[in-house]
Amino acid sequence: MNLNHFIQRAVADFRQNLPMQLMTTVVVCLSILIFTFFSFIYYNLQRTVERFGSELGLVVFLKTDIQESKIPILHQKLLNLPGIENVKYVSSEEAFERLGTYFEDAKGLLEGVDQHFLPASFELRINRAIFNLERIHALAVELEKWNEVAQVQYGKSWVDRLSAFVAVGEKVIWVSAVLLLATAAFVVSNTIKLAIYARQEEVSIMRLVGATNGFIQGPFLLEALFQGLVGSLLSIGLVFLCYSYFKGIVAQTELMRGVELIFLPPSYVISIVASSVVFCVCWTFLAIRRFLLV
Repeated sequence: MNLNHFIQRAVADFRQNLPMQLMTTVVVCLSILIFTFFSFIYYNLQRTVERFGSELGLVVFLKTDIQESKIPILHQKLLNLPGIENVKYVSSEEAFERLGTYFEDAKGLLEGVDQHFLPASFELRINRAIFNLERIHALAVELEKWNEVAQVQYGKSWVDRLSAFVAVGEKVIWVSAVLLLATAAFVVSNTIKLAIYARQEEVSIMRLVGATNGFIQGPFLLEALFQGLVGSLLSIGLVFLCYSYFKGIVAQTELMRGVELIFLPPSYVISIVASSVVFCVCWTFLAIRRFLLV
């Protein structure tokens, strides 16, 4: 029965103070919207780093004086290394053919060039299930110590730069989250205070007739729950519309080939909605509690 009473009072108060309630809901929505949008960008950047990073491979360049009889032995030795999924031998001739394909529109550049000037190499593919940049770096350092190896290359530098960019993005998200929550807290708190002052006489009468603090707080907490729920759902809906729009643009952009936008997973969405609701309810509870203790 108390719940029905709370709902009726909350609905009545919402109708009486509709502009104020809508303003609070919009502020909550905008605050959560910015945080959700940044989270969406961060999540996709993180996935991009992980996907491209997992496609990294090691290229082990061999010394020019290596004996042909050692190639099979070295191949098996590399294949037995932990985390190595596949090993492919690339001879000097095959490497030269690849270079010719790359300069197909300017074949004159390679005229007269000895096809053995490129060193033979092994291309190592890392098992994605155990992919780790630090492990790849340690493996590269170990391989460079081998007598048959001249140099080891892999795309660590650009992945490191992209990872650093994502790390900065994560810090920006958390800083913005704190600032946005502070803004939303200020607005929600003042809205609740105005609502309490508008019903101060009613609250005083209720306290005189023996109404408990919980009975007085109930409608306000329901209003806060509604504001947090609606505000967060609206923000997620707006971000989803942005995702649907940009997904089509990315798919048609040649520069972004291989990049696929993914919307936030259900666990992220549930966490955002739940956090928004809990934040609004808790802040409202604190604001009312301070008033009732006066």
